Amino acid sequence: MKRIYLGISVVVSSIILSGCGSNAPTPKQQVKKQPTSVAQMMKKDGIKNVVGWENYKEDDDKDKVPNFKDKCPNTPLNAPVDKDGCALDIDKDGVINLYDNCPNTPKGVKVGKHGCALDSDGDGVPDYKDKCQNTPKGVEVDQHGCAIDSDGDGVPDYKDKCLNTPKGAYVNKNGCAIDSDFDGVPDGLDKCPNTPKGVIVDKDGCGIDSDGDGIFNGLDKCPGTSKGIPVNSIGCPLDSDGDGVPNYIDKCPNTPKGDKVNDNGCPVIAVLRFHFATNSAKIDKKYFSEIKRIANIMKNNSNMIIEIQGYTDNVGSYEYNQILSVKRANSLREILLKRFGINGNRIRTVGFGYDKPVSSNDTAAGRANNRRIVIIDITNRK
Repeated sequence: MKRIYLGISVVVSSIILSGCGSNAPTPKQQVKKQPTSVAQMMKKDGIKNVVGWENYKEDDDKDKVPNFKDKCPNTPLNAPVDKDGCALDIDKDGVINLYDNCPNTPKGVKVGKHGCALDSDGDGVPDYKDKCQNTPKGVEVDQHGCAIDSDGDGVPDYKDKCLNTPKGAYVNKNGCAIDSDFDGVPDGLDKCPNTPKGVIVDKDGCGIDSDGDGIFNGLDKCPGTSKGIPVNSIGCPLDSDGDGVPNYIDKCPNTPKGDKVNDNGCPVIAVLRFHFATNSAKIDKKYFSEIKRIANIMKNNSNMIIEIQGYTDNVGSYEYNQILSVKRANSLREILLKRFGINGNRIRTVGFGYDKPVSSNDTAAGRANNRRIVIIDITNRK
């Protein structure tokens, strides 16, 4: 601490001191209590540097700390200072309070010239808090300085072309769900990720098989197949001989390819319309040439067994027509046996009455078509 002495080094005489009034001390007292010079006072206090009276109140930087005490003599004007005349920097960020627009910056945080924490990408989140410091300009960010990702798919909204991706779905670089098997259920949610194209799937991406035949809906061309019936690759009942009658109802499973078959899958040798008279089972002789053709087929195929089916129109009762249809079938059987010598063990007969009309029974022509005989090959019947 500098001690201030007023005046310059002069010898203070006892004469001058004694002239200060009637109560002035005696010369003897003056010698004991008062040094005779400034130099003597400096020597007594051990002070080497003395500030003169003329320099006592000088304050060049106007900080209210006089020069002789001021350790920072060039403090900017109006800057708050400490007792040593140095500008205050409350948050110790290197920017004095006078210029610091952010006086409470946390310790150790890098700041700009105005004392505010650096925000390199200008997103409003300072670098020391920013977990995504390279966010493009103008992008909306969260409290951590990272771009908003509304659907949480890992692609920020400003890049995301599919903003409502379901949670858990795998997405591409554009934020759109990936659906490898194109079944409408995105990967990540798809429990059956390799569903064949065209298959109808459930909410989990697995194929639906309504009839339980092992062929998924969408590929199943016969979706109503009864349970337990063997099917082919498109879900339709197997038809081994390709006659259009599935195996499970085909009574002649080995029909030669191209042969016309009946509802039971047996080959139709002939459909004969003999124009039976109403209420008649008699076959006119003019039809014997057609019957002979049938007989020749059987003779040329010695293992062939046939079934003769008789039919009627709907005139009369059901019971009566049922009997009449059997009589018509038996009439043809008798001709094959007696006139053409075919063994009776190779011929079976059945009557269907008017159950299976091929034409409308509402007209005379239609009823005539329904009065018929059908001959089928049942050699391979199960």
